[in-house]
Amino acid sequence: MFIQNILGPIISYFIGSIPFGFLIARMVKGIDIRKVGSGNPGATNVTRIMGKPYGILVFILDMLKGFLPVFIFNRYFAGNEHSPSLILCGVGVICGHAFPVFLSFKGGKAVATGCGVFLWLAPLPLMISVAAWLLTVAISRYISLGSILSSIVLVICILVLGKDPFGQGLYLTIFSIFISALLIIRHKSNIRRLLNGTENKIGKKFIADASTSSNL
Repeated sequence: MFIQNILGPIISYFIGSIPFGFLIARMVKGIDIRKVGSGNPGATNVTRIMGKPYGILVFILDMLKGFLPVFIFNRYFAGNEHSPSLILCGVGVICGHAFPVFLSFKGGKAVATGCGVFLWLAPLPLMISVAAWLLTVAISRYISLGSILSSIVLVICILVLGKDPFGQGLYLTIFSIFISALLIIRHKSNIRRLLNGTENKIGKKFIADASTSSNL
């Protein structure tokens, strides 16, 4: 019980706290990613500052750090993809990315890390959510809007396609709602700029302001 309910989520939190965007920018360019562009250590800001290859690398690493803890814990400890202890590991790793202890609790939006977690917990809803993200971004050119809408689509898909979402799968349902709410809250500055018509689009020169923040 100690490993499942306490140690697992704690270890997951520290794994989630690994700031890949910050580390890669420091090692490759010698810069503090928190002091350039949007000031966010996520994949979007890395892409803006260092280019797509590094942004993609950070996205993959952030996704892997979300996937591996729940995968390993499920395989060797939890034994049930809907167990509360496994869901707590998912909460831990995502909170680690969003509030990393190694960066004074100021992290990314947790989109990539969340994708990694749900890739194991709910792969089909995640794929539909990713498709919604791609479609939204293709039409609007807003990454933030795609992230917000796709998080809502994920919850809907888990409710509609999930296995007994209000019974055996209740913890997963609650978890998806929690993550969607967290992601939307962390996009509040983006939402404000979307409403004001000042949000940055893909392909346009990045315009920084006091409230600008990255999306991943």
